[in-house]
Amino acid sequence: MGASHPLQPGGPVTPTTQPTLPIRRIVQGKNPREYFDPDEMAELEEGIRAVGVLEPIVVRPVPGTDLYEIIAGERRWRAAKNVFGDDYDMPVVIKDASDETAEAMSVIENYHRAAMSPAEEARAAQRQLLRQRGDKEETARLMGWSPEVLERRLALMACTPTVLKALTTRSIQLGHAELLSGIPPEKQDSVLAGVLAQKVPVAVLKAQLGRFARRLADAIFDTAQCSGCTHNSARQAGLFAESLGEGYCQHPSHFEELTLQAVQARADALRDEYPVIRIVKVSDGFTPLPLTAEGELGVGAPQYTSCQGCQSFGCTISAMPGSYGEVSHSLCFDAACNSQKVALWRKAQRDAQAAVDEAAGKGAKQSTAKVSGKAGQKGKAGSNAANKAVAASAPTNQTPQRMVAHRLTEWRKWLAKALMTQPQRSQRVLIALVLAGRGADLREAQFRNAFDRMAGQTAPAGFGVRGGLQRADAAPEAQLDRLLQAATASAAFGVNTSDLELLLNYAEVDEGRYFQWDKEFLDLFTMSELESLAVEVGLKKAMGTGFKAARASKKQEFIAALLKVQGFSYQGTVPAVMRYRRQPVLAEGGQGGAGVEVDEVEGSEAAASHSDVQPETALA
Repeated sequence: MGASHPLQPGGPVTPTTQPTLPIRRIVQGKNPREYFDPDEMAELEEGIRAVGVLEPIVVRPVPGTDLYEIIAGERRWRAAKNVFGDDYDMPVVIKDASDETAEAMSVIENYHRAAMSPAEEARAAQRQLLRQRGDKEETARLMGWSPEVLERRLALMACTPTVLKALTTRSIQLGHAELLSGIPPEKQDSVLAGVLAQKVPVAVLKAQLGRFARRLADAIFDTAQCSGCTHNSARQAGLFAESLGEGYCQHPSHFEELTLQAVQARADALRDEYPVIRIVKVSDGFTPLPLTAEGELGVGAPQYTSCQGCQSFGCTISAMPGSYGEVSHSLCFDAACNSQKVALWRKAQRDAQAAVDEAAGKGAKQSTAKVSGKAGQKGKAGSNAANKAVAASAPTNQTPQRMVAHRLTEWRKWLAKALMTQPQRSQRVLIALVLAGRGADLREAQFRNAFDRMAGQTAPAGFGVRGGLQRADAAPEAQLDRLLQAATASAAFGVNTSDLELLLNYAEVDEGRYFQWDKEFLDLFTMSELESLAVEVGLKKAMGTGFKAARASKKQEFIAALLKVQGFSYQGTVPAVMRYRRQPVLAEGGQGGAGVEVDEVEGSEAAASHSDVQPETALA
């Protein structure tokens, strides 16, 4: 290490006590500065070429070698090396510093000289914070920064490495990076590419990002979770010169995810209310179809009540900006069916109005005052007449599939019980099944249960036909006829739906004898369906003014109210959804499952008039 250094090659030697080291013995340290601006370096080299290095750089020994590592002053070391070469005696200050102290000194030195990139400072701040185990106060002290400066630099670490590199190389301004730090990392690089390609100014980028941000005031989810989020614009607004301001979420996809979760929760809360609940998104292009009793697209009061029990009746919940979480009630999700119902209602109105006009024409000799007095009643009379016409035409709906499945299960039980009370019809059904090649419709499981109860056998038997013969031969002779009935009745659980309805008609099954009003049955319905059902069977009328309060309660409370209406005749009252279609069975040319509806036959099983009818045996 020499005691003097030349100011320039070949120049005079000035005595000094300043320590120096040949440049060849100085190596790079862990400099937080990653980018050295070419123009600034060229300017520095010109100054060093003129007067040499006037201010020493700070170095520390590299253990086990004769080399020294730069702590601060790498720009001067680079410039002197380029100008004077490896033999130049570099003025130095030698420090014995730890890694964390060395980096802190380097940051401070750079911070107060030619400014490092904020990205370089951010990385250095993050490393120092890790060394201090998250102690921001100590980190700021070591780096010679205020806590606010530290927070600003740490916030930049939300940028991707590509964005930080662009900031380091001066390809973008600090404002660009501040704005980009708020959007999702997976979007930053693609937005950066557009900024670089189009040379987008900071103000324009800010406007563009603002169009995609979501207002937290519009959120239907709990925004308390957003307070510490890096994508909350309030974070950038409190730290950076450039931001979208407070109150914005800059992560649209996450905002949509949280919104959908909240919308789904609202949908789940409406499961008891409607058969159909649809969440509507911007991409759906969905147009709701309101269902009303009156108005231009009305279907009439009777049909509207029936529609409330339809599988296509429901609501929508908006997942679209500006209307997040809004519920649109009373919608139809079958446009074709709705069009037919609207057309029928309009025709009924026209026909009713024609009848009113015709009746009014017969009184044309009345005074002008009387005619004027009745004119206001004409529209109401026409509407009432139209409602009566629609009611008379038996309003219809599409039965929900869960109800179809339930009633099929019940019909099979009812048919099995009915066949067990009608020996002769049971025998004819068995013959019909064999003649039709439908013996496979007999069901072993149901028959085996009945056989075990009726035959009272407990001893094990063999397998296959041999085992069956053993059990049949051991059965009490007195039970053989009943066992044959049970075998036939088991077919109720095997025949297809068409044949099931055919056999229900043949056995003249009376639904009123078997149907039970209970909580299990009503639980199958949504609230709108329960309301439709209550109107249909007369429960709403029987409840009077109490119906409205019951309907406004929760589902289980509503069901409880429907099951304890004073004066209502539950026994024998069967909802239309549980009735099977009446059709001719033995009429000439009749086909199973393809008959037309006829009036309900009275008498049912009693019409068989068998004197030896025995108690039913349930097969289910």
